[in-house]
Amino acid sequence: MLSFWNSLGSWGSPQQAPLLASTTPIQDFSSLAIVNRIDRWPYYQKDPAAYRAFMSDYYYFMVEGFPEPLGYVHISTVEAFPWPSFWKIDHENRFLNMSEGSTRIDRTKAMDTTLRQAFEGEDAVIRRTLYNEYLPVRSNSGEYMLDMDLAGVDLFGIVTAGVMLTAYVRTPQGPKYWVQRRSAFKPTFPNMLDTTVGSNLASGERPIDKVVLRALEEASIPEAYTRANIVACGTLTYQMVETNDGRPGSQSHTQYVYEMELAPNVIPKPSSLNNEVQKFELMGLDEVLQSLIAGEFKPNIGLTWVAYLVRHGMVNAENEPALSEICARLHRKLDFFVA
Repeated sequence: MLSFWNSLGSWGSPQQAPLLASTTPIQDFSSLAIVNRIDRWPYYQKDPAAYRAFMSDYYYFMVEGFPEPLGYVHISTVEAFPWPSFWKIDHENRFLNMSEGSTRIDRTKAMDTTLRQAFEGEDAVIRRTLYNEYLPVRSNSGEYMLDMDLAGVDLFGIVTAGVMLTAYVRTPQGPKYWVQRRSAFKPTFPNMLDTTVGSNLASGERPIDKVVLRALEEASIPEAYTRANIVACGTLTYQMVETNDGRPGSQSHTQYVYEMELAPNVIPKPSSLNNEVQKFELMGLDEVLQSLIAGEFKPNIGLTWVAYLVRHGMVNAENEPALSEICARLHRKLDFFVA
């Protein structure tokens, strides 16, 4: 399945060799099962009636004066939040309408007030800590509506974006992958396996700059090395039906995906710049796949690995009958509408 890799220098840019496609299914591994586990939001086009029935449990997050939703909020969140007076809630049509603020800054302040009251107030039902890290909220047409603290984005169901880097090293047995084990102190998915490094994209950040920064902050990989060797591999998009803490919700996400070959002497190490990484483990592909099957990876990282397998021809039309469906669902169109 994997090609033999040429030797490389002690520090310079590694030379990539192509991976060989296989016509044999990967034993005991189903890419479609991984996709089904994560991309569970129904498709309107497939069954409009079933989609409307599913959406009966969701409210449309709106901003007054704008016709299209910015996200989907589950009814359990609507019922749990102590909504400030500037929210107009239309229970019949399930519209959750922010009526405060005519500018992005004003709307951001209103959302801050909402989240702080919901998470930290005396009547708070959902207890969370604000990150003070803001993600942009945009309309379908790309209009920049407001910024929202990371702690609330999965509850409001907005479209978010992030970067994911898969780093590997050549060995005589083929490539091996540097896999991060998340810190036991992470508020989401502690102790689970992850990509080498990854992060959400905050407001105003460029994907390449963020992945370079996170490679330094999480894995102690020098910025100059990353910029010289990183390879951009496109995007994948998906929509989940639960929040990071397992509540019913909506998570629509775009991953900017990167790969980077590391020289043998470039070894990822948890950085003193943050405490988000427990350790890095060097794993062969079989170990990665078995860990995916066992559910040891952070859930959405399953799609990152399926995209990797497709990209390198290890999952292809000859060994995966559902390839067309898999590829389509790795690139779901993320838009919001009233059904």
